[in-house]
Amino acid sequence: MTMFCYCVSRDKENEKIYLVSSSQEDIDSHCKENDLEVLSRPDYVEPAMVAHHFIWVGKEKRPAILEISRPYKY
Repeated sequence: MTMFCYCVSRDKENEKIYLVSSSQEDIDSHCKENDLEVLSRPDYVEPAMVAHHFIWVGKEKRPAILEISRPYKY
């Protein structure tokens, strides 16, 4: 069982949109609501790619593991 579900979709302007969620149902409903075409559902994506390019569409808050660590400005 995977911790996250991934999706590569395309909008009406033919621009790719990368989505991540904790459930496939959240991704499916987001795609229907925003009129996105699903291109693929990869099983694995590099964590850095997810942190930088994927949009969280889950119902809960984006998990900290998917956030980019930034140094604190003193």
